[in-house]
Amino acid sequence: ALSQAWAPVSNRPFRQATSLNAASIWYSTSTGNTETIAGYIAEASGLSANDIGDATADEISGADALIVGAPTWHTGADEQRSGTSWDDWLYDALPNLDLEGKKVAVF
Repeated sequence: ALSQAWAPVSNRPFRQATSLNAASIWYSTSTGNTETIAGYIAEASGLSANDIGDATADEISGADALIVGAPTWHTGADEQRSGTSWDDWLYDALPNLDLEGKKVAVF
């Protein structure tokens, strides 16, 4: 058909490589919603979604970009307010990492 004459033809899969190849997805969740969104992003990007509570300093520092998801749940506490693994990571791990220049997307 004439409409197909202008369609690009490719004999390979659509996505060979992306700038996300060196990115990583990290999340923690209170009710499961953040984990669900992390799963959607992982599926769309071809990356794995990981709980921040399982992260090592090398995994975070070694990624060119970070895609991070945190719940908006607030426990009312004065510190460590989300009640998730993010609390420990933000207070204990993050201050010891050099993330200068790292690209970060938040959901």
